[in-house]
Amino acid sequence: MDILPDWAPNIHPMIIHFPIVLWLVAVFFDLFFLIKPNEWLRKTTMIMYVLGALAAFAAYLSGDQAIDMVSVPMQGEVSAGKHSDWGHYTLYYFATHAAIRILLFWKNWDKKKWVVILMFLLGATGVGLVAKTADMGGKLVYKYGVGTKK
Repeated sequence: MDILPDWAPNIHPMIIHFPIVLWLVAVFFDLFFLIKPNEWLRKTTMIMYVLGALAAFAAYLSGDQAIDMVSVPMQGEVSAGKHSDWGHYTLYYFATHAAIRILLFWKNWDKKKWVVILMFLLGATGVGLVAKTADMGGKLVYKYGVGTKK
């Protein structure tokens, strides 16, 4: 029994949205914590970044598998390589960000205003990496038809 719907060539398109949403929500929580600090937001934001990094690792693995399961036209090869590269950069960035968050949380340093501002800015910068990676992935699907039935 196949768990994937008929339209899905692999699981990557379904997994990839989890880290994106987790990171976006985490950045908004960072902003809310900056405006009105409270313990629930502090803990939840850290957890969201960690879960986002773990979900990104699953997305990375599924993307690595996906590229071998789909047909990429010659014109899309460069875009596929760029999408993979940007996916790596984004994964490493947020994995590092999550590790720093854990340390800051553990040491209670994430309660200092300047640390909160810095972590918010770094999180927002990471959203730029997500956008670039998503742009490259969207280009593969919508310009080159990768992963679609023709």
